[in-house]
Amino acid sequence: MFHWVPACAGMTAVVRHRHIAVIAPLREKLGEDVLQSRAPEFIFQCAQRRLVVASVEYLIKQFLTPDKKNLDLSNQNIGDKGAIKLSQSKDLRQLKKLVLPNNNISDEGVVAIANSENFKQLTDLDIYGNVISNDGVKAIAESPHMSNLRKLSLYGNLVEDEGAIAIAESRTLSKLKHLFITSNRIRRDGIESLKKAKCRTRLCHLYVDDLKDFYYEEVSDEDDEDLISSWEELKTRAAKDSDAED
Repeated sequence: MFHWVPACAGMTAVVRHRHIAVIAPLREKLGEDVLQSRAPEFIFQCAQRRLVVASVEYLIKQFLTPDKKNLDLSNQNIGDKGAIKLSQSKDLRQLKKLVLPNNNISDEGVVAIANSENFKQLTDLDIYGNVISNDGVKAIAESPHMSNLRKLSLYGNLVEDEGAIAIAESRTLSKLKHLFITSNRIRRDGIESLKKAKCRTRLCHLYVDDLKDFYYEEVSDEDDEDLISSWEELKTRAAKDSDAED
């Protein structure tokens, strides 16, 4: 027997048959047999969405400080869905410091945070150890809601020169003093742009990789003369060395 029960978020109804549940709006489109065969997949996806929403709401209640100004969700693996849920939370409108390291957040999640009015009071954003690249950093650099940022930690992400240059040239991040952006994919152009943007009132505490780490010494033609280029040459030199010892 099939019977209708209330749907999860975004669905109109769910059909249950023993341990099988399927999403009703897909019934006509897919057919009864296909619908039932894919039921566990649909239910898992639906349950996963509800779990993320429920867990983030719980984490906010658990770790938001009483004054609602600090939230530390380090190592919670909330992902992009969790970051999007944070950006929608009205409980975070007074937030000053948001700490989200090692949470498997990519550009999608960071863009949601950067574009959220709920974070316009934010002065400290720690998002190191995630998978954020240029698009996420550019969203931060361009968002008017990030204009109060004084500290930004992007250590250990996937940011390249384009993202570093966006921060260096950002008019929005005029108050940014502390920038931690080592261990990314930034090379000469990005590093030099950030260093040029450094001044007494902006980026005065700048942590970037050392350009020396990306230099290598070319082997000169004179050094090439002493290199062994063939097996025959190696045997010849070995024979000469043997004769010299005798």
